[in-house]
Amino acid sequence: MERKMPALQETAASRLEMSQLLTRVFSSLIETGEEDRNQAVENGLEIFGEFLRVERSYVFLFRREDGEMLMDNTHEWCAAGVSSEKDRLQGVPVSLIARSMDLFTRGEVLNISRVFDLPEESRTERDLLESQGILSALMVPLRVSGKLTGFLGFDAVHEVREWSDDVIAIISLLGKMFAGAFELWDRTRLLKSVNSALERRIADRTAELGLILRTMDEGYFVLDGGGNFLNVNEGFSKIAGYSAEELLSMSIFDLLGGAFPDGLKEDRSGSGHTPGISFETRIIRKGGSWRDVSVTGRFLPETGTFAAFVRDITERVRRERAMNYRANHDPLTNLPNRRCFLERLETALAKAGETGSELAVAMVDLNSFKRINDDLGHAEGDRVLEEIARILPRSVRESDTVARWGGDEFVILFENVRDAADAAALASRVSEAVCLPRFVQGREFIVTASIGVALFPRHGLTADSLLRCADEAMYRVKNGEGGFLLYSD
Repeated sequence: MERKMPALQETAASRLEMSQLLTRVFSSLIETGEEDRNQAVENGLEIFGEFLRVERSYVFLFRREDGEMLMDNTHEWCAAGVSSEKDRLQGVPVSLIARSMDLFTRGEVLNISRVFDLPEESRTERDLLESQGILSALMVPLRVSGKLTGFLGFDAVHEVREWSDDVIAIISLLGKMFAGAFELWDRTRLLKSVNSALERRIADRTAELGLILRTMDEGYFVLDGGGNFLNVNEGFSKIAGYSAEELLSMSIFDLLGGAFPDGLKEDRSGSGHTPGISFETRIIRKGGSWRDVSVTGRFLPETGTFAAFVRDITERVRRERAMNYRANHDPLTNLPNRRCFLERLETALAKAGETGSELAVAMVDLNSFKRINDDLGHAEGDRVLEEIARILPRSVRESDTVARWGGDEFVILFENVRDAADAAALASRVSEAVCLPRFVQGREFIVTASIGVALFPRHGLTADSLLRCADEAMYRVKNGEGGFLLYSD
């Protein structure tokens, strides 16, 4: 059986939950004592293993013995009823996962949706995974001080799984946090063995971890209670376009145009009542350009500061906006489509019902348009439609909506009309704008429009009733030479 991650994990709410879990694990890793470090790692594996609904999560670390590179399963979590593989996965030759090592060396994620589909050249890896009953696997490299030291992995053994780009990004960041914690712990142990005096100097784990954070690709910053930057890393400098020195003389408000970020409004005082906060916003880069970012942070009440990770999501937001635009606009004219118009009409009707205002709906049909298509072809007809689509928005108010209904029909929403005379004046402007001679392939064509208008609440209280009345009025005037007509019983 095959399934993707649940649709929930594609929502903003799910991204928020993942970010909050990430903050929780991060806090545990940097705050735990030496005796509880392994447990902190396994707790993190359990938290994300359960969230991703996999059956096994783990950490492998590399070591060299007698000139051969080996790997050990050092940490593992298994779901109920799933057997542990940790004991038998000690001293495994790294040569068995040559393909995976190529990806890890390049810093890439290993995303195997179907283990049984791995090619013949990955036979040894496929056999190793299948021997553990693994159907799908997601693994990210662990790098300490720029050196590949192991990997973090998640296995699905009951069902084939696929993971979204957002999930992969979060798990990649989790791997960097694990690697950062391992580096910090290694440094701590080394310093303790050299000099007891140095042990006291590294007691502040947060300061030591800052050395690691400054080299991360993801952005990181610390704010004081007034929103001023106290610390930033290179990743955040790249996102903001300012040097670290410039940012340390600025506040977060300089990047937000003076507005307070919505995600921080619940605990602006830094009282610490909110353990973890995640939100998306836009920042102004040096030079004036904008970048969309996601922020995952935590208030630290003991210092009155706010520390956060920042991820550049500009491309993701651009793709989402482009998809939304395509879903709501006509591809030929770039006008709002029928779906978009109906949504705006429903919103306008609700507003008019609350305020007691009036609105009008106009159905616009081009007369004799079929003759252009028949005589000159549909390509020339499309060019005429494109021209009409440019004219119509210029003939109405900025607050009005012009949409393509279909074929050679357009529809207009006039909000906040005073009365029938006001609606008639607006329709007359549209009619005059359309009814101009047009030259197509050297031939003159007079394109006129038949326009039917219906008023809310006089002619109908719903979108369907108003559109029906406007359509009926339009057909009544259709036999003429163009013009407009208000609906009447």
